[in-house]
Amino acid sequence: MKKLFWVLFFVLGFTGQASADGFCEGPLGTEKAIESAAGVITFSGAESSIGDCSFAPDEYQVTIYEMSLCTSIPTAPTTSSAYDTSSCSIVINTPSGQTVNMAAGSEVALTDFTAPPVGTYTHGHMVIGNSFGIKVTKQFTNTMFRYDTSATGNYCWTLADTEHTSDFSGSPTDPTPFASCGDSGDAAPAMYTEILDAFGSGVYNYGPVDVQSGTITAYLVTDSNDRLVNAVKTADRLFGIQVFTTPVSVKPDSSSFTISFGVNQATSMQMSDKGVTDQYKVIAFGSGPFSSFMTVE
Repeated sequence: MKKLFWVLFFVLGFTGQASADGFCEGPLGTEKAIESAAGVITFSGAESSIGDCSFAPDEYQVTIYEMSLCTSIPTAPTTSSAYDTSSCSIVINTPSGQTVNMAAGSEVALTDFTAPPVGTYTHGHMVIGNSFGIKVTKQFTNTMFRYDTSATGNYCWTLADTEHTSDFSGSPTDPTPFASCGDSGDAAPAMYTEILDAFGSGVYNYGPVDVQSGTITAYLVTDSNDRLVNAVKTADRLFGIQVFTTPVSVKPDSSSFTISFGVNQATSMQMSDKGVTDQYKVIAFGSGPFSSFMTVE
């Protein structure tokens, strides 16, 4: 049996099982954030000092267009040339897209799957939509506020609205339309949509980033020309390339291709300091990295 660990900013798969162990592991004294075994998060200190604290949403929605295994690295897109995947064997191809809603502990099935030819694959690529739906209710030991209101409690949840990542650097809407906070009985989570249109100011590609089985680089592109964008609010696809540490072998007797999902880093808090020690104003729940594991038998 050969296992491929395919990690991209978000996930796709044929069939799989989602998992939900968080990546908010502390220690509280240095990372300023920790999630308990029960899934309750504690923050400490100024928001700017808090380390990585990503966790699993209750639901995560993404649109899948294409996935492949490649015998050599695909050619990355630029602002003047399209990406080239001629060295790749497509295993999922849905031009109109397959929108799937992944919840921790659930199984997800995708159609339009084609088994790759016998061979050895050193790279992979994936094309997904750049809009991501997040639905979650999260508990905290801290007192949390809906930005910038008096609505407060130990629970926060997503609201039904949409925002581009390029808008994050501006002044938040008051009150925020993306999340609310209160007591557990107040929680009424809805699907919040984040549109990834930039990785930072003027930044439209990201990586390479080290992952468990290699490195990954992602590019914001358009479906119309498969080129790297150079302006905010113009991308409609996310194109990713992974270099595998260990090549993936598909043998003549390979007959099973199963992909399981990890959703444990799929969201994190966007918030600011309240002005009172260990109290915070919540703006939104942002999207985060996703993982999938392909087993070939």
